[in-house]
Amino acid sequence: MEQGGNRSGVSRSRLLPEAFQVSPNVATLITERLPRRSRSPGTICTIHNNKSPAYSWLLPGWVAEERRMVSGRVYRYYYDPSGRLYYTQSEVLRAWEESGLILLDK
Repeated sequence: MEQGGNRSGVSRSRLLPEAFQVSPNVATLITERLPRRSRSPGTICTIHNNKSPAYSWLLPGWVAEERRMVSGRVYRYYYDPSGRLYYTQSEVLRAWEESGLILLDK
């Protein structure tokens, strides 16, 4: 992942597909979403995969986008290998269960 700034003062990240083992399509999707969501000056966006300690629970090929606002608020978005967006960890776990990748005790 690389970080860089732009004229609006918003920190932006660029996802490098080879670093996160995601398809170029998913990397492009995430990269295209960055400018639309980065409207607040000082926002920092980072991309994580299952090799990041806080996101070691992710399956290979899945990535998490973390946005830290100046106010301290953190927004997290998750992407599956095909590029589908999930807004919560619960949605990710439910998708894994529905597809038969994991079994959750209820």
